[in-house]
Amino acid sequence: MLQRKPTLSFPLTLAFALIVFTFPAISQEKPEGAKDQTPQLGEEKKETPTPPSGKEPDNTNRSQSQANAGTIAAPTENKSNWETGLGKGIRATSNDGKHNIQLRFRSQMQGNQTFQLDPSQDTTNFLVRRTRLALRAGLFNDTWLVNLQLGFAERDMESQRRNTLRDANIIYNQYRDVKVAFGQMKVPFSRQRWNSSSALQTVDRSSVNSEFNLDRDVGAYLFSEDLFGNKRMFAYYLGVFGGQGRNRVERQTPGVLTVARFIFSPFGGMSKSGSDNDWLSEVDFARYKEPKISFGVSGAYNKNSDRSLSTHGTEYSFAKFNYSHAAGDIYFKWMGFSFQYEWLWRRANTAYVERTVSSALSREYSRSGQGHFVQLGYLFTSQYELVFRFGEFRPLGETDPTMKYSREVGGALSYYFAEHNLKWQTDYFYYTGTPTAAEGDHVVRTQIQVFY
Repeated sequence: MLQRKPTLSFPLTLAFALIVFTFPAISQEKPEGAKDQTPQLGEEKKETPTPPSGKEPDNTNRSQSQANAGTIAAPTENKSNWETGLGKGIRATSNDGKHNIQLRFRSQMQGNQTFQLDPSQDTTNFLVRRTRLALRAGLFNDTWLVNLQLGFAERDMESQRRNTLRDANIIYNQYRDVKVAFGQMKVPFSRQRWNSSSALQTVDRSSVNSEFNLDRDVGAYLFSEDLFGNKRMFAYYLGVFGGQGRNRVERQTPGVLTVARFIFSPFGGMSKSGSDNDWLSEVDFARYKEPKISFGVSGAYNKNSDRSLSTHGTEYSFAKFNYSHAAGDIYFKWMGFSFQYEWLWRRANTAYVERTVSSALSREYSRSGQGHFVQLGYLFTSQYELVFRFGEFRPLGETDPTMKYSREVGGALSYYFAEHNLKWQTDYFYYTGTPTAAEGDHVVRTQIQVFY
Protein backbone atom coordinates (compact mmCIF):
# COMPACT_ATOMS: atom_id res chain seq x y z
CA MET A 1 0.00 0.00 0.00
CA LEU A 2 1.40 3.40 -1.02
CA GLN A 3 2.03 5.79 1.80
CA ARG A 4 1.27 9.44 1.37
CA LYS A 5 4.40 11.56 1.46
CA PRO A 6 4.38 14.28 4.09
CA THR A 7 4.04 17.79 2.76
CA LEU A 8 6.30 20.72 3.54
CA SER A 9 3.43 23.00 4.62
CA PHE A 10 4.37 23.31 8.29
CA PRO A 11 8.16 23.75 7.97
CA LEU A 12 7.80 26.22 5.10
CA THR A 13 5.20 28.24 6.97
CA LEU A 14 7.44 28.26 10.04
CA ALA A 15 10.34 29.45 7.90
CA PHE A 16 8.14 32.30 6.60
CA ALA A 17 7.39 33.44 10.13
CA LEU A 18 11.03 33.26 11.25
CA ILE A 19 12.23 35.28 8.25
CA VAL A 20 9.62 38.00 8.65
CA PHE A 21 9.99 38.49 12.39
CA THR A 22 13.79 38.23 12.57
CA PHE A 23 14.45 40.54 9.60
CA PRO A 24 13.65 43.83 11.39
CA ALA A 25 15.59 42.77 14.48
CA ILE A 26 18.68 42.04 12.40
CA SER A 27 18.36 45.21 10.34
CA GLN A 28 18.05 47.38 13.47
CA GLU A 29 21.26 46.20 15.17
CA LYS A 30 23.59 49.16 15.74
CA PRO A 31 27.12 49.62 17.08
CA GLU A 32 27.30 50.42 20.76
CA GLY A 33 26.67 54.11 21.36
CA ALA A 34 25.11 54.76 17.94
CA LYS A 35 22.08 57.03 17.85
CA ASP A 36 18.66 55.60 17.06
CA GLN A 37 17.86 57.50 13.87
CA THR A 38 15.81 55.69 11.23
CA PRO A 39 16.16 57.10 7.70
CA GLN A 40 13.27 56.95 5.30
CA LEU A 41 13.12 54.35 2.54
CA GLY A 42 15.80 54.90 -0.09
CA GLU A 43 17.88 57.40 1.96
CA GLU A 44 21.42 56.82 3.19
CA LYS A 45 21.96 56.92 6.93
CA LYS A 46 23.51 60.29 7.90
CA GLU A 47 26.14 60.45 10.61
CA THR A 48 25.84 63.38 13.03
CA PRO A 49 29.12 64.79 14.45
CA THR A 50 29.53 64.11 18.19
CA PRO A 51 32.01 65.48 20.74
CA PRO A 52 35.10 63.43 21.62
CA SER A 53 34.42 60.78 24.26
CA GLY A 54 34.57 62.09 27.83
CA LYS A 55 34.50 65.73 26.79
CA GLU A 56 31.30 67.83 26.87
CA PRO A 57 31.05 71.27 25.27
CA ASP A 58 30.96 74.05 27.87
CA ASN A 59 27.96 76.34 28.33
CA THR A 60 29.53 79.31 26.56
CA ASN A 61 30.08 77.34 23.38
CA ARG A 62 26.90 75.23 23.58
CA SER A 63 24.73 77.68 21.62
CA GLN A 64 27.36 77.98 18.90
CA SER A 65 27.78 74.19 18.80
CA GLN A 66 24.04 73.70 18.41
CA ALA A 67 23.91 76.25 15.61
CA ASN A 68 26.81 74.57 13.81
CA ALA A 69 25.21 71.17 14.30
CA GLY A 70 22.02 72.48 12.73
CA THR A 71 23.92 73.51 9.58
CA ILE A 72 25.54 70.08 9.29
CA ALA A 73 22.52 67.78 9.71
CA ALA A 74 18.89 68.65 10.29
CA PRO A 75 17.16 66.63 13.00
CA THR A 76 15.11 63.69 11.69
CA GLU A 77 12.11 61.92 13.15
CA ASN A 78 12.46 58.37 14.37
CA LYS A 79 10.00 56.63 12.03
CA SER A 80 9.00 52.99 12.12
CA ASN A 81 10.57 50.50 9.71
CA TRP A 82 7.23 48.69 9.49
CA GLU A 83 4.16 49.40 7.41
CA THR A 84 1.00 47.42 6.82
CA GLY A 85 -2.33 47.77 5.06
CA LEU A 86 -4.76 46.21 2.61
CA GLY A 87 -2.94 45.59 -0.64
CA LYS A 88 0.44 46.13 1.04
CA GLY A 89 0.63 43.20 3.42
CA ILE A 90 3.29 43.49 6.11
CA ARG A 91 6.45 45.25 4.98
CA ALA A 92 9.70 45.93 6.80
CA THR A 93 12.65 48.02 5.63
CA SER A 94 16.22 47.99 6.90
CA ASN A 95 17.59 51.12 8.59
CA ASP A 96 19.82 52.01 5.65
CA GLY A 97 16.90 51.65 3.24
CA LYS A 98 18.74 49.15 1.07
CA HIS A 99 16.74 46.04 1.92
CA ASN A 100 13.04 45.32 2.33
CA ILE A 101 10.81 42.32 2.88
CA GLN A 102 7.06 41.96 2.33
CA LEU A 103 4.58 39.28 3.38
CA ARG A 104 1.15 39.09 1.72
CA PHE A 105 -1.81 36.76 2.09
CA ARG A 106 -4.78 36.16 -0.19
CA SER A 107 -7.73 33.84 -0.24
CA GLN A 108 -10.66 33.19 -2.56
CA MET A 109 -13.86 31.73 -1.08
CA GLN A 110 -16.16 30.31 -3.74
CA GLY A 111 -19.57 28.73 -4.13
CA ASN A 112 -20.70 27.17 -7.40
CA GLN A 113 -23.69 25.40 -8.87
CA THR A 114 -23.69 23.19 -11.98
CA PHE A 115 -26.74 22.27 -14.03
CA GLN A 116 -26.38 19.35 -16.42
CA LEU A 117 -28.69 17.81 -19.00
CA ASP A 118 -29.50 15.09 -16.49
CA PRO A 119 -30.83 16.90 -13.37
CA SER A 120 -29.70 14.02 -11.20
CA GLN A 121 -26.11 15.01 -12.06
CA ASP A 122 -26.46 18.61 -10.80
CA THR A 123 -23.98 19.57 -8.10
CA THR A 124 -23.53 22.27 -5.47
CA ASN A 125 -20.13 23.02 -4.02
CA PHE A 126 -18.49 25.42 -1.57
CA LEU A 127 -14.72 25.60 -1.50
CA VAL A 128 -11.65 27.67 -0.78
CA ARG A 129 -10.48 28.07 -4.37
CA ARG A 130 -7.08 29.56 -3.57
CA THR A 131 -5.18 30.40 -0.40
CA ARG A 132 -1.71 31.82 -0.94
CA LEU A 133 1.10 33.18 1.20
CA ALA A 134 3.66 35.25 -0.70
CA LEU A 135 7.00 36.59 0.49
CA ARG A 136 8.89 39.16 -1.57
CA ALA A 137 12.23 40.72 -0.71
CA GLY A 138 14.38 43.40 -2.30
CA LEU A 139 18.11 43.37 -1.60
CA PHE A 140 20.65 46.14 -2.21
CA ASN A 141 18.12 48.70 -3.47
CA ASP A 142 16.17 46.04 -5.39
CA THR A 143 19.22 44.88 -7.34
CA TRP A 144 18.18 41.38 -6.26
CA LEU A 145 14.51 40.40 -5.94
CA VAL A 146 13.45 37.25 -4.09
CA ASN A 147 9.99 35.66 -4.49
CA LEU A 148 8.50 32.79 -2.52
CA GLN A 149 4.85 31.68 -2.74
CA LEU A 150 3.00 28.82 -1.08
CA GLY A 151 -0.47 27.52 -1.91
CA PHE A 152 -2.53 25.73 0.74
CA ALA A 153 -5.92 25.14 -0.92
CA GLU A 154 -6.81 21.74 -2.36
CA ARG A 155 -6.65 23.01 -5.95
CA ASP A 156 -3.44 24.96 -5.30
CA MET A 157 -1.62 21.61 -5.35
CA GLU A 158 -1.32 19.00 -8.08
CA SER A 159 -3.33 15.84 -7.45
CA GLN A 160 -0.31 13.59 -8.07
CA ARG A 161 2.14 15.68 -6.01
CA ARG A 162 0.88 17.19 -2.78
CA ASN A 163 3.39 20.02 -2.49
CA THR A 164 2.55 23.55 -1.34
CA LEU A 165 5.50 25.24 -3.08
CA ARG A 166 4.45 27.29 -6.11
CA ASP A 167 7.17 29.92 -6.59
CA ALA A 168 10.76 30.09 -5.37
CA ASN A 169 12.93 32.33 -7.54
CA ILE A 170 15.50 35.10 -7.60
CA ILE A 171 15.72 37.96 -10.11
CA TYR A 172 18.88 39.93 -10.87
CA ASN A 173 17.46 43.38 -11.56
CA GLN A 174 20.57 45.50 -12.13
CA TYR A 175 20.28 46.31 -15.84
CA ARG A 176 17.27 47.64 -17.69
CA ASP A 177 17.75 45.73 -20.95
CA VAL A 178 19.01 42.40 -19.59
CA LYS A 179 17.59 40.98 -16.38
CA VAL A 180 17.72 37.33 -15.34
CA ALA A 181 15.28 35.21 -13.33
CA PHE A 182 16.04 31.71 -12.10
CA GLY A 183 14.19 29.21 -9.93
CA GLN A 184 10.63 27.85 -9.96
CA MET A 185 8.19 30.30 -11.54
CA LYS A 186 5.62 30.85 -14.26
CA VAL A 187 6.74 30.12 -17.81
CA PRO A 188 6.48 33.38 -19.86
CA PHE A 189 4.24 32.06 -22.62
CA SER A 190 0.50 32.89 -22.59
CA ARG A 191 -0.95 36.26 -21.54
CA GLN A 192 -3.81 35.15 -19.30
CA ARG A 193 -1.70 32.54 -17.50
CA TRP A 194 0.99 35.17 -16.91
CA ASN A 195 -1.63 37.41 -15.30
CA SER A 196 -2.07 36.87 -11.60
CA SER A 197 -5.15 34.84 -10.64
CA SER A 198 -5.79 37.63 -8.13
CA ALA A 199 -6.31 40.20 -10.92
CA LEU A 200 -8.88 38.54 -13.20
CA GLN A 201 -12.15 40.00 -14.49
CA THR A 202 -14.01 36.72 -14.00
CA VAL A 203 -14.01 34.14 -11.23
CA ASP A 204 -11.41 32.07 -13.08
CA ARG A 205 -9.44 31.84 -16.32
CA SER A 206 -10.73 30.56 -19.66
CA SER A 207 -11.03 26.82 -20.32
CA VAL A 208 -8.84 27.46 -23.39
CA ASN A 209 -6.08 28.70 -21.12
CA SER A 210 -6.52 25.66 -18.87
CA GLU A 211 -5.89 23.34 -21.82
CA PHE A 212 -2.93 25.08 -23.52
CA ASN A 213 -0.95 27.11 -20.95
CA LEU A 214 2.54 26.10 -19.78
CA ASP A 215 1.97 26.82 -16.08
CA ARG A 216 5.09 26.78 -13.88
CA ASP A 217 8.48 25.12 -14.28
CA VAL A 218 12.03 25.24 -12.93
CA GLY A 219 14.63 27.04 -15.01
CA ALA A 220 15.89 30.50 -15.98
CA TYR A 221 15.08 33.25 -18.44
CA LEU A 222 16.52 36.54 -19.64
CA PHE A 223 14.09 39.42 -20.00
CA SER A 224 13.42 43.13 -20.17
CA GLU A 225 10.08 44.88 -19.77
CA ASP A 226 11.51 48.17 -21.09
CA LEU A 227 13.97 47.27 -23.83
CA PHE A 228 15.93 50.35 -25.03
CA GLY A 229 14.12 52.49 -22.43
CA ASN A 230 11.37 53.69 -24.78
CA LYS A 231 8.40 53.92 -22.35
CA ARG A 232 8.13 50.13 -22.16
CA MET A 233 7.34 49.87 -25.85
CA PHE A 234 9.33 46.64 -26.28
CA ALA A 235 9.61 43.62 -23.99
CA TYR A 236 11.13 40.17 -24.41
CA TYR A 237 11.59 36.87 -22.53
CA LEU A 238 14.02 34.08 -23.51
CA GLY A 239 14.03 31.02 -21.26
CA VAL A 240 15.16 27.45 -20.69
CA PHE A 241 13.29 25.17 -18.27
CA GLY A 242 13.27 21.54 -17.20
CA GLY A 243 10.04 20.93 -19.11
CA GLN A 244 8.46 18.64 -16.50
CA GLY A 245 6.59 21.25 -14.46
CA ARG A 246 6.88 22.38 -10.85
CA ASN A 247 8.22 20.43 -7.89
CA ARG A 248 9.95 17.73 -9.92
CA VAL A 249 13.24 16.48 -8.44
CA GLU A 250 13.79 13.03 -9.99
CA ARG A 251 16.22 12.42 -12.85
CA GLN A 252 14.68 12.52 -16.30
CA THR A 253 15.41 11.72 -19.94
CA PRO A 254 17.48 14.56 -21.47
CA GLY A 255 15.23 17.21 -22.91
CA VAL A 256 14.33 20.77 -21.95
CA LEU A 257 11.64 23.37 -22.57
CA THR A 258 12.82 26.41 -24.52
CA VAL A 259 10.56 29.44 -24.77
CA ALA A 260 10.59 32.90 -26.35
CA ARG A 261 8.08 35.72 -25.95
CA PHE A 262 8.02 39.22 -27.46
CA ILE A 263 5.66 42.12 -26.70
CA PHE A 264 5.18 45.34 -28.69
CA SER A 265 3.24 48.25 -27.16
CA PRO A 266 3.11 51.07 -29.74
CA PHE A 267 1.72 53.66 -27.29
CA GLY A 268 4.01 52.67 -24.43
CA GLY A 269 3.42 50.49 -21.41
CA MET A 270 0.89 50.93 -18.66
CA SER A 271 1.48 52.55 -15.28
CA LYS A 272 1.06 50.61 -12.06
CA SER A 273 -2.47 50.21 -10.76
CA GLY A 274 -4.30 47.76 -8.54
CA SER A 275 -2.59 44.94 -6.71
CA ASP A 276 0.17 44.41 -9.29
CA ASN A 277 1.69 45.94 -12.41
CA ASP A 278 -1.24 47.10 -14.56
CA TRP A 279 -0.16 44.87 -17.45
CA LEU A 280 -1.04 41.99 -15.13
CA SER A 281 -4.49 43.32 -14.22
CA GLU A 282 -7.33 42.65 -16.65
CA VAL A 283 -9.39 45.63 -15.41
CA ASP A 284 -8.81 49.23 -16.55
CA PHE A 285 -8.80 50.82 -13.10
CA ALA A 286 -6.60 53.65 -14.41
CA ARG A 287 -9.23 54.64 -17.02
CA TYR A 288 -6.56 55.61 -19.53
CA LYS A 289 -7.49 58.74 -21.46
CA GLU A 290 -5.25 57.60 -24.29
CA PRO A 291 -5.60 54.05 -25.68
CA LYS A 292 -3.12 51.44 -24.48
CA ILE A 293 -2.55 48.35 -26.59
CA SER A 294 -0.01 45.55 -26.79
CA PHE A 295 0.68 42.69 -29.18
CA GLY A 296 2.37 39.53 -27.95
CA VAL A 297 3.74 36.45 -29.71
CA SER A 298 5.25 33.35 -28.09
CA GLY A 299 6.81 30.08 -29.13
CA ALA A 300 8.05 27.06 -27.16
CA TYR A 301 9.42 23.57 -27.69
CA ASN A 302 9.30 20.87 -25.01
CA LYS A 303 11.37 17.76 -25.68
CA ASN A 304 10.64 14.40 -24.01
CA SER A 305 7.65 15.56 -22.00
CA ASP A 306 6.00 12.85 -19.90
CA ARG A 307 2.82 14.83 -19.14
CA SER A 308 -0.41 15.12 -21.13
CA LEU A 309 -0.42 18.95 -21.21
CA SER A 310 3.34 19.29 -21.78
CA THR A 311 4.39 20.80 -18.42
CA HIS A 312 1.36 19.74 -16.36
CA GLY A 313 -1.56 17.35 -16.47
CA THR A 314 -1.56 13.56 -16.13
CA GLU A 315 1.85 11.88 -15.85
CA TYR A 316 2.37 9.13 -18.41
CA SER A 317 3.48 5.66 -17.36
CA PHE A 318 5.93 5.15 -20.24
CA ALA A 319 5.21 7.57 -23.12
CA LYS A 320 7.23 10.70 -23.90
CA PHE A 321 6.35 13.30 -26.52
CA ASN A 322 7.96 16.34 -28.12
CA TYR A 323 5.53 19.26 -27.98
CA SER A 324 5.65 22.43 -30.09
CA HIS A 325 3.73 25.46 -28.78
CA ALA A 326 2.70 28.83 -30.21
CA ALA A 327 0.58 31.72 -28.94
CA GLY A 328 -0.48 35.22 -29.93
CA ASP A 329 -2.43 37.87 -28.05
CA ILE A 330 -3.84 41.39 -28.23
CA TYR A 331 -4.42 43.44 -25.09
CA PHE A 332 -6.25 46.79 -25.02
CA LYS A 333 -7.44 49.32 -22.39
CA TRP A 334 -9.09 52.70 -22.76
CA MET A 335 -11.48 54.80 -20.63
CA GLY A 336 -12.61 51.83 -18.51
CA PHE A 337 -12.99 49.53 -21.50
CA SER A 338 -10.80 46.43 -21.76
CA PHE A 339 -10.34 43.88 -24.54
CA GLN A 340 -8.16 40.82 -24.85
CA TYR A 341 -7.85 38.15 -27.48
CA GLU A 342 -5.60 35.12 -27.26
CA TRP A 343 -4.85 32.23 -29.62
CA LEU A 344 -2.98 29.10 -28.46
CA TRP A 345 -1.68 26.07 -30.37
CA ARG A 346 0.04 22.81 -29.36
CA ARG A 347 1.26 19.93 -31.54
CA ALA A 348 2.94 16.65 -30.52
CA ASN A 349 5.46 14.80 -32.67
CA THR A 350 3.28 11.67 -32.65
CA ALA A 351 -0.30 10.81 -31.72
CA TYR A 352 0.46 7.96 -29.32
CA VAL A 353 3.04 5.51 -27.97
CA GLU A 354 2.32 1.79 -27.55
CA ARG A 355 3.93 -0.72 -25.21
CA THR A 356 3.15 -4.23 -24.04
CA VAL A 357 2.37 -4.21 -20.33
CA SER A 358 1.56 -7.51 -18.55
CA SER A 359 1.02 -9.28 -21.89
CA ALA A 360 -1.46 -6.60 -23.00
CA LEU A 361 -0.90 -3.81 -25.52
CA SER A 362 -1.18 -0.42 -23.82
CA ARG A 363 -1.43 2.93 -25.61
CA GLU A 364 -0.85 6.46 -24.24
CA TYR A 365 -2.00 9.48 -26.28
CA SER A 366 -0.60 12.96 -26.69
CA ARG A 367 -2.90 16.01 -26.93
CA SER A 368 -2.64 18.23 -30.01
CA GLY A 369 -5.04 21.09 -30.60
CA GLN A 370 -5.63 24.80 -30.96
CA GLY A 371 -8.00 27.30 -29.39
CA HIS A 372 -8.78 30.96 -28.86
CA PHE A 373 -10.88 33.23 -26.68
CA VAL A 374 -12.02 36.85 -26.64
CA GLN A 375 -12.90 38.80 -23.50
CA LEU A 376 -14.57 42.22 -23.24
CA GLY A 377 -15.10 44.28 -20.11
CA TYR A 378 -16.33 47.72 -19.08
CA LEU A 379 -15.81 49.36 -15.69
CA PHE A 380 -18.91 51.55 -15.20
CA THR A 381 -17.67 53.15 -11.97
CA SER A 382 -14.66 52.50 -9.82
CA GLN A 383 -16.54 49.53 -8.37
CA TYR A 384 -18.89 47.87 -10.92
CA GLU A 385 -17.80 45.97 -14.04
CA LEU A 386 -19.51 43.78 -16.64
CA VAL A 387 -17.54 41.20 -18.65
CA PHE A 388 -18.30 38.92 -21.60
CA ARG A 389 -16.15 35.99 -22.79
CA PHE A 390 -16.32 33.51 -25.66
CA GLY A 391 -13.78 30.72 -26.12
CA GLU A 392 -13.38 27.47 -28.02
CA PHE A 393 -10.76 24.84 -28.83
CA ARG A 394 -10.57 21.77 -31.05
CA PRO A 395 -8.25 18.77 -31.55
CA LEU A 396 -5.69 18.62 -34.36
CA GLY A 397 -5.31 15.43 -36.38
CA GLU A 398 -5.12 12.03 -34.72
CA THR A 399 -4.77 12.70 -31.02
CA ASP A 400 -6.27 11.79 -27.64
CA PRO A 401 -9.84 10.60 -28.39
CA THR A 402 -11.09 12.23 -25.18
CA MET A 403 -10.14 15.65 -26.60
CA LYS A 404 -13.22 16.96 -28.44
CA TYR A 405 -14.41 20.33 -29.68
CA SER A 406 -15.26 22.51 -26.67
CA ARG A 407 -16.85 25.93 -26.29
CA GLU A 408 -17.56 28.39 -23.46
CA VAL A 409 -19.90 31.40 -23.55
CA GLY A 410 -20.66 33.55 -20.55
CA GLY A 411 -20.21 36.71 -18.56
CA ALA A 412 -19.41 38.15 -15.14
CA LEU A 413 -20.45 40.92 -12.78
CA SER A 414 -17.83 42.26 -10.38
CA TYR A 415 -17.95 44.66 -7.45
CA TYR A 416 -14.56 46.07 -6.38
CA PHE A 417 -14.48 47.29 -2.79
CA ALA A 418 -10.73 48.03 -3.05
CA GLU A 419 -9.79 47.10 -6.62
CA HIS A 420 -8.43 43.53 -6.72
CA ASN A 421 -7.47 43.59 -3.06
CA LEU A 422 -11.07 43.14 -1.91
CA LYS A 423 -13.67 42.17 -4.50
CA TRP A 424 -16.79 40.10 -5.09
CA GLN A 425 -17.42 38.40 -8.44
CA THR A 426 -20.20 36.27 -9.92
CA ASP A 427 -20.10 34.66 -13.34
CA TYR A 428 -22.12 32.29 -15.51
CA PHE A 429 -20.82 30.09 -18.36
CA TYR A 430 -22.46 27.67 -20.74
CA TYR A 431 -20.16 24.83 -21.79
CA THR A 432 -20.59 22.52 -24.76
CA GLY A 433 -18.42 19.62 -25.87
CA THR A 434 -16.02 17.55 -23.81
CA PRO A 435 -14.10 17.48 -21.56
CA THR A 436 -15.50 20.81 -20.32
CA ALA A 437 -18.98 19.24 -20.13
CA ALA A 438 -17.63 17.27 -17.17
CA GLU A 439 -17.78 20.58 -15.27
CA GLY A 440 -21.49 20.94 -16.10
CA ASP A 441 -23.34 22.33 -19.11
CA HIS A 442 -24.29 25.44 -17.10
CA VAL A 443 -22.01 26.74 -14.33
CA VAL A 444 -22.76 29.60 -11.91
CA ARG A 445 -19.96 30.71 -9.58
CA THR A 446 -19.72 33.41 -6.95
CA GLN A 447 -16.51 34.31 -5.17
CA ILE A 448 -15.06 36.86 -2.77
CA GLN A 449 -11.36 37.61 -2.62
CA VAL A 450 -9.24 39.34 -0.01
CA PHE A 451 -5.62 40.14 -0.85
CA TYR A 452 -3.95 41.66 2.19
